[in-house]
Amino acid sequence: MPVYFLAEGSRGTAVWRVSDNATDQYLCGVDLQAYGDEKVRERFAELATAAADYYRRTHVAASVDPAAWVSELPCSDCSSPEAADVLHRARQAASASELGVTGSYVTGCCKSRVVGVVSGGSDARTARSAARR
Repeated sequence: MPVYFLAEGSRGTAVWRVSDNATDQYLCGVDLQAYGDEKVRERFAELATAAADYYRRTHVAASVDPAAWVSELPCSDCSSPEAADVLHRARQAASASELGVTGSYVTGCCKSRVVGVVSGGSDARTARSAARR
């Protein structure tokens, strides 16, 4: 998402593009005679950077829907109470990996069951804590 400087007659303009083939978004302009002054150049660069940052944030915020993956879960089309629980947890998570995936279903889905858990820990602390129970 680069910023370009274009000279148009006696005026220089800064434009921002999402990509090389996208349309220009005008950021700011400066008279080319004044642009010869070092302070004017510095201020122009600051202004162009601030305006470009605004458009970058706006573009990223508009193009990313954080809840889009939730509607793709199999539970989003289901009416069971388990589906409502899964969707509630999904809306609080950043991705499906935080919910635990079993096959193509999320853990807690009415279409999947957890039948056992295998612990990989065989150190002495695990053995002692299990023996005390």
